[in-house]
Amino acid sequence: MAESGYLQSAGTIVSGGYSLSATLIRPQGPIRLAVLFLPPLFEERKGTLPLLVQSARSWAELGIASLIFDYAGCGDSEGDFADIDPGQFLDDADAALRWLRGKAPVPVALVGVRVGCCLAAPLAARQPGAVAAAVFWAPVGGDLLLRQLFQRRMVNDMVAYGKARESRKDLTERLTAGGAAVDLDGYMLSPAVYGWLTKQTIESPNGVSVLVARGSSEAYTPPRKANDASQLELRFPPFWNTVGHVELGALVAATGEWLEGFSGTGIYELPEFGVSDGCHSLPVRGKTLRMAVDRPSGPPKRGLLLLHGWSGDRTGPHRMFVRFARLRAAEGTLCVRPDFIGRGLSDGEASDAAIADMAEDSRAVLEWMKTQLPEGTPLEVLAICSGCKVAISLAVSHPEVARLWLWSAESMGSLRHAATGLRKTLQALKTYAGKALRPETWRKLLKGKVNTGLVTKALVKHETRSPEEARREDATLAEFRKFRNPVCFVFGGSDPDTKGSSEAYSRFCRKNGIPFTLNIVPNSGHSYYGEEWTQQLFSFTSEEA
Repeated sequence: MAESGYLQSAGTIVSGGYSLSATLIRPQGPIRLAVLFLPPLFEERKGTLPLLVQSARSWAELGIASLIFDYAGCGDSEGDFADIDPGQFLDDADAALRWLRGKAPVPVALVGVRVGCCLAAPLAARQPGAVAAAVFWAPVGGDLLLRQLFQRRMVNDMVAYGKARESRKDLTERLTAGGAAVDLDGYMLSPAVYGWLTKQTIESPNGVSVLVARGSSEAYTPPRKANDASQLELRFPPFWNTVGHVELGALVAATGEWLEGFSGTGIYELPEFGVSDGCHSLPVRGKTLRMAVDRPSGPPKRGLLLLHGWSGDRTGPHRMFVRFARLRAAEGTLCVRPDFIGRGLSDGEASDAAIADMAEDSRAVLEWMKTQLPEGTPLEVLAICSGCKVAISLAVSHPEVARLWLWSAESMGSLRHAATGLRKTLQALKTYAGKALRPETWRKLLKGKVNTGLVTKALVKHETRSPEEARREDATLAEFRKFRNPVCFVFGGSDPDTKGSSEAYSRFCRKNGIPFTLNIVPNSGHSYYGEEWTQQLFSFTSEEA
């Protein structure tokens, strides 16, 4: 099923023995230009995906086809990030570019995001004459990225432990000496990748027109040898590091207008991917819902549906859903990870994803899963954050759900605790705390150039519920009282939601005779941004638990 203006298909590209997850978004009509996105690394990939999807669909109206892919060890692609040789990233981009060029003889443009911009020049050098133009969105070199990631690591430590356990100097010395990997938001940074990042700079590809969009921040890396580059003087928020969805329509439109100038004069056709066993789609609510499927090698012993949170996607925070689904698939479980309508790679706009809508999506996926499983196979549901509300709604309509695994469950209806708002305030504060440390923020504040109204809105006005939504949630809880299969809660010890939500759900389950277990991952925050916390979370979410 296609929405007006574009066709979308998913598949894989092989690179160095890894199967890379890839999505092609193309016009319904003639193609005159192709774009290859060079995404960022670490958790910035998840924050950037909505922009890539929005751009690709918008540019399809201009006759532009776009390829979105994940490097090995990232997103939905094969491999573990901790084990990836850093040279693989350029090899992956090279494989994606060759795939794109091999499908149709149209001009190709590269669109790099953050540290992905560092790959543009060496990629163009590998395939001389292949690249007609390059765009750098919020370019950042390896050194600056590392500094920002180390700063974030220390902030997370302060929230969890009351102090930074290691300084940036300590982390740098360990990696430089070839010691143990460093945990950055649940991604294990190996000494090899660290050394590679320290050498990554941003250069304009030889003989290629370049557009630079730095955004609102002065903390960026200007490309070398780019004196003649076009500068897009446009302010936009740090979309790669922002909780929730941000408005980036102006950036998409201005970049698309610039790219149009490199379109070919001919009319070409670009084949879509063939059918991939790991990528499936369903018609839901008049749109197309897309999902990743991890199958066991033999007949499934059970099925597991994984539901992401409000502003996330099917990979989960720091790729947790990908990793956990593949572990469970190896143990004999069929695992399905959908993107809700309006999220990830599914059709729709951000406004299409209310809790009731997400519940409708999940029901459609669960019914599809039944067709993939032997009759009588147990079906379980795992969810995180707001997705836990969806999971509970699903259990109400499908009491045959054998078990619920609820990570950092956001409380529903009258169970909702004030700490929920506090957590969202802390998330916003973390975003603005980073800005407050920058000298340019203070200069702007003194000159009256900081929009304090927007800052206040971000800090005090959260993802709120209407009274009608709260009433619907209470109605769902009234039905949920009848559920009699196990419910397994896990919360993070440093999550402001934990005390209120865990106590509320414990009281509710005891009062209504719902069998449940509750575990706490000490010191962890809401999304378990640490490898040690992730492993504890996984251990609490085992069949033996």
